[in-house]
Amino acid sequence: MMGRTASLFLLKPADCSGLVNKSYDRISGTYDDTWTCHMRDLTESFIRRLDPRPGDVCVDLACGTGFATNLITEKTQNTVVGVDRSEGMLAQGRTHRGDHCRFVRADILEYLKEQDSSSIDIVTCCWGLGYSKPFAVLRQIKRILKPAGKVAIIDNSLFSLREILYCSFLAFAEQPEKLRHLMRFQFLPGSRTLGVIFRLLKIKPVYLADGSRSYTAASGAAAIDRLRATGAAAGFEYACAEDDAEQIFQRFAEILEEKYLTANGVVVTHRYLAGIGHK
Repeated sequence: MMGRTASLFLLKPADCSGLVNKSYDRISGTYDDTWTCHMRDLTESFIRRLDPRPGDVCVDLACGTGFATNLITEKTQNTVVGVDRSEGMLAQGRTHRGDHCRFVRADILEYLKEQDSSSIDIVTCCWGLGYSKPFAVLRQIKRILKPAGKVAIIDNSLFSLREILYCSFLAFAEQPEKLRHLMRFQFLPGSRTLGVIFRLLKIKPVYLADGSRSYTAASGAAAIDRLRATGAAAGFEYACAEDDAEQIFQRFAEILEEKYLTANGVVVTHRYLAGIGHK
């Protein structure tokens, strides 16, 4: 078992960005009914705390279908730019988020590098920083913010789905030859780490918080289906070859039930961090 387990770490990392895009393109039509609704109140309260003002020039990174983007337009009465890599998610945004959002398909770090210094009042990134390079992204955000400009981050933490990831690891440890793509992301451990990065970049933290949100699925298979529908399994769902997927996911579901099934079902917990800082 030790040899099998070690072999999981020897694979060359996958094209994480490409596989994540593939996942989000697939679920874009139902994403708002699964993830956005599940986290809706958290996103809304976070934007209220940020307090965008009328006339503010704002950019929303990793905007997905544009839910947060649209919340900001309502506060600023101004056009907000939403940036994301998934064309499927952006298509939903263009269809449903009104005339005051402008959506741009781009890698968020590359987009930031192209923006003028000291040109933006507020930059937000809701539920997507970990798919990029957090320190590099925040450094570019600091550069493009106007004096006293604000940055706001809310994201899943590194430990968000630790029970789920543990079970998926066990499933592949039994059959490591089935693993084709090793996914590596850069989600932060918690708000303290975000605060450290803020301070290193000379951004003043004014709000830092951690929290969690749980739901219960009837079975291991139901838990996996919902994870795939929300984007929480973005990229990971393509970790094995298509011909092996049914077998691997069935075993994954069995392990989830063996480890975490309760009288009410399998509890799935998303752990998140949030922070707001001033330049």
